[in-house]
Order: sequence, then structure tokens, then C-alpha cells
Amino acid sequence: MNLLVRTKLEIFVEAHGLDEVERMLADTGFKGWSVFDGVEGSGSHGSWRQTGVDEAGMRLIITIGSDAAAQAALVWLTDYFKSYPGVVAMSEAKVLLPERF
Repeated sequence: MNLLVRTKLEIFVEAHGLDEVERMLADTGFKGWSVFDGVEGSGSHGSWRQTGVDEAGMRLIITIGSDAAAQAALVWLTDYFKSYPGVVAMSEAKVLLPERF
């Protein structure tokens, strides 16, 4: 089995920023991503929980792509996180069908 290395980004953003971040991912070369609702957690400002009452909540976006796409996304996210809250983690991912990423 031939696994090739790609780069995985895990991006936490507020729901209102989802469209903008997804546009950036497409523009920087990612071919796809998955979005998950964040309902509770803890961070630098303490614990938080989405109650469902007038809250859009956080979203987790997971995407895998080339290192060049990831580096371009990190440049964009560095600027984005100056104005909006969020977190990004980057790691290597070994993928079976690299042409999909």
C-alpha cells in the first residue's frame, strides 16, 4: 500500500466566518473539507458551551491538501485571526488516494 503525505488543517472559527474561510480554502487549492458543529469546549477564555439559544456557535473545519495550499491558508488565517477568534492546527496526514487532496 502506497500512502503519501499531505497536510491536514483543523480550523476552529465562529459560524459567521464559515463562508469566508471556505472561500479561502477553495482559493488556496484545497479540493474539499468537512465542517462540524462545536458545542462545547475550553480555551484561553475558559469553558464554553453552546446552549442553542440565539447562538451560532463555533465550527470545526477539517481539510487535507498540499503543503503549498496549507502554507497559503496559514498566511490568510494569521491575518483573519487578528480580527476574529479562532484556532488552527496543522499536522501531516498519510493518505491513500493523494489525487483527491
